[in-house]
Amino acid sequence: MLANHDDQRQTMLKTLIIDNYDSYTFNLLQLCSNVANIVVIRNDQFSWDEFKENVLPHFHNIIISPGPGRPERASDFGICAPLIEAQLDPAQIKFHRPIFGICLGHQGIAHIFGGKVTYAPRIMHGRLSQIHTLNDGALFESCSSPFWAVRYHSLVVDKCSLPDDLVLTAYCEEDDADVEALRNATYIADRDVEEGVEESHHFLAHPSSADSSDRANVVTVMGFQHKSLPLWGVQFHPESVSTEYGAQMISNFAQESYKWYKSNGIEMMLDEPMNPTIRSLSALSAHVSQAKSPKSRLRFVSKTIEAYVAPEHLFERLCAEAHGVSWLDSSRKGSPYSTMSILAVDPAFTMTYSTLHRRVDMMNRHGHRQSIRLNEKDDYFRYVSSILNDYELEKDDAVQSFCGGLVGYFGYEMKRESITGYTTPKEQRCSSESCNCSQEPDAGFQFVDRFWTFDLKARQVHLCCLIRDERIDSEQQTMQQRVGFDSDEAMNAWLSYAEQAVQQAAETVRRLSLAADYMSMTPASSTPSTPVPRMGADSSDLFVTEAQHDRYLDAIKQCIHEIHEGESYEICLTTRFRTGLADAVGHRTDLWRLYSHHLRKNNPAPFSALLHFPTCDMSILSSSPERFLSISATGVAEMKPIKGTMARALECVCPKEEAYMHCEDNELCLARRLAEDERRKQALWQDVKERAENLMIVDLIRNDLAQVCRPSTVRVPKLMHVETYEKVHHLVSTIRGVLHPHVTSVEAVKTCFPPGSMTGAPKLRSVQLLDQLEGHRPRGVYSGCLGYFSLDGSADFSVVIRTAVATNVSEQVEISVGAGGAVTFLSDPEQEWRETLLKTKSVAPSIREFLS
Repeated sequence: MLANHDDQRQTMLKTLIIDNYDSYTFNLLQLCSNVANIVVIRNDQFSWDEFKENVLPHFHNIIISPGPGRPERASDFGICAPLIEAQLDPAQIKFHRPIFGICLGHQGIAHIFGGKVTYAPRIMHGRLSQIHTLNDGALFESCSSPFWAVRYHSLVVDKCSLPDDLVLTAYCEEDDADVEALRNATYIADRDVEEGVEESHHFLAHPSSADSSDRANVVTVMGFQHKSLPLWGVQFHPESVSTEYGAQMISNFAQESYKWYKSNGIEMMLDEPMNPTIRSLSALSAHVSQAKSPKSRLRFVSKTIEAYVAPEHLFERLCAEAHGVSWLDSSRKGSPYSTMSILAVDPAFTMTYSTLHRRVDMMNRHGHRQSIRLNEKDDYFRYVSSILNDYELEKDDAVQSFCGGLVGYFGYEMKRESITGYTTPKEQRCSSESCNCSQEPDAGFQFVDRFWTFDLKARQVHLCCLIRDERIDSEQQTMQQRVGFDSDEAMNAWLSYAEQAVQQAAETVRRLSLAADYMSMTPASSTPSTPVPRMGADSSDLFVTEAQHDRYLDAIKQCIHEIHEGESYEICLTTRFRTGLADAVGHRTDLWRLYSHHLRKNNPAPFSALLHFPTCDMSILSSSPERFLSISATGVAEMKPIKGTMARALECVCPKEEAYMHCEDNELCLARRLAEDERRKQALWQDVKERAENLMIVDLIRNDLAQVCRPSTVRVPKLMHVETYEKVHHLVSTIRGVLHPHVTSVEAVKTCFPPGSMTGAPKLRSVQLLDQLEGHRPRGVYSGCLGYFSLDGSADFSVVIRTAVATNVSEQVEISVGAGGAVTFLSDPEQEWRETLLKTKSVAPSIREFLS
């Protein structure tokens, strides 16, 4: 009974986590049983004097997080250095606390006690090693040895320099045990029914190995503890989803902390609640939005009609009269995510935003314009959230994932307002109002209050709109209040028009189909006099790149150097390619056909989109395959990163000497092809480089979601499952969590923005490095996210890749396409450049075809 009592008391310990601006820190919350008593602060949030007098007295123990850089550098380690130094000073005994240092924290303890931090024998980011524990390591109590742990580090503590006071408790060998384990394991196919609670598939089996004690001199330090002080450190990441016994280690730390207080006769005051002022200091507090009372009540109306037409045919009919376009278009038929399309051509109002000028430019459907300048304490995410909070939605029983709201994008430069600790460099600042910032705004949204939705599987069209409960005098309405119909008569008139538009489009398609059938049965009297343009294999001459070959290679080499120095685990370097359309575009509808007739057909994707913003005459033509973040109306957040691709075996793979005409019809040929397809699945699943990149993003996403979700709800039901599509296999993971009750979908997007797959990790340091490496040139819409915020609280956004952005530059339409890739320590600069060029070809062929 006493042991159980002590266990219960240990959960009452108040724990401080010092975040060294890492992208994995908040994953620690998922391992802790005392989340209600945990506060997270940044390493530069307080001076040492402020910290030791006003913050430290309120906590029983401390976890020092991983982070970029070196512990010798004050800007990287902040208050962690004087905190550890205080543990050495008997005169500062009141500041002594049990401390658990992870990665950078581990290195910092060793450094301050006299150890040497040096380069690792191998740079390890997202790779797994077997950790061997020694008998006197209290932190590893009840942890089998060896166990798997994930490593993200370029630096280590030199074993030979480990001071006598720090006792080695864990080590690893620099082998390829993970490669061996994967070689003897079978891939996991994606099946929804296998979403288990235990998530045991996150860990690999342990390959058998001979006793390695005779190789102890060449091992890497993975853990230590102080001989007499309550200090522990581990080099690996216990908070990673693929590290075994992470929660056990945190529990052991709490147990050892509790023992230290009892053995030293120090009163813990466990029954005292956390001081509310101290709790408000937590980095978590910044991510909790307060609900506001809505000002306007809107009713959502949906009508399902009998006629059906594909969205592209309805768009053809509507585009000539469109004032703004919001077309979220699931154009890839074979994708499980291609279930619905949304089309709107007459938004209630459109707004764009510049971070540098803090200015919102708005225009309603009647052409009235206004500009609003945000104050220094506000940001555009809060402004968007306030607009959505102005409305209360009354919804019928119709099942709709979008019930009206904001459709648009956040461009990459919105990082200036989303990343904690980020400061806009002086090289990017703009003081002139007559600059080019408005050509490609940092963000843009349209309020959609009348639209068509297409159920692509059931082949149904729904007419959707919003109607206000009260009539407001038009002269007294703000732009936001001019949303929805103000009478049933106006609503019914639009519903009639919307249905007629579908019927007319369907009739046009029917007539064209009959004409095509007739032409196919009529003998051709002559061959065409105008040849059909053919695409060249190389489209690189179509664009001018912002970063030329040599300059881009130098940037890649600098990325590799920064990773070697421990500044980042992975850096996503990009550039932009530009081309002018000259006289090819006489009207904006010509440009939209570049999307509807070419891009969506040549490169169909589940998150395709066409957006047009009349306030700046900019169009976004996207064929993105990757979801960024979806949030249900009940607050369930899901992110589903795709990292790892392998082409399927769809053609004959028989040896040339055995192949013959119609070989694919032969049973032996089919069996060989199926076997080769299985081999490719296995090869993808066991590729350690692909798995490392996937795991880095999974852990980063878990960290982002843990800041806005209840930590215990953040789960990875699927880790690196193989999903099979028509032409490729993908390595896909699923991460879910349930938002805190008062966290809005906008706040969730802000916290997770920019997409980690477009920055690297740690996110803040990687973005700061990218500013310099990319010459402080804006990425624009590219690398941001695109989608919707629905009035029912749901949201769905994709990552903006494989996208063309059309802007007006000097009276000419200019197209820009962003491309790049994740640079790791093992990257080959020339190969990275070739892959960057290759990625433009998801869009370039469609542009060349359009120009032809």
